[in-house]
Amino acid sequence: MAHKVKITETILRDAHQSLIATRMTTEDMLPIVEKLDKVGFNAL
Repeated sequence: MAHKVKITETILRDAHQSLIATRMTTEDMLPIVEKLDKVGFNAL
């Protein structure tokens, strides 16, 4: 039986831990989250 590889994308978390963290707001991320959700990651 083959197992599926499950991928967790951490870009949204990493964005807050980067040098631009103080400049990146939820409003900045909202335009891309729906597209990221449709990619099929196991977790975001």
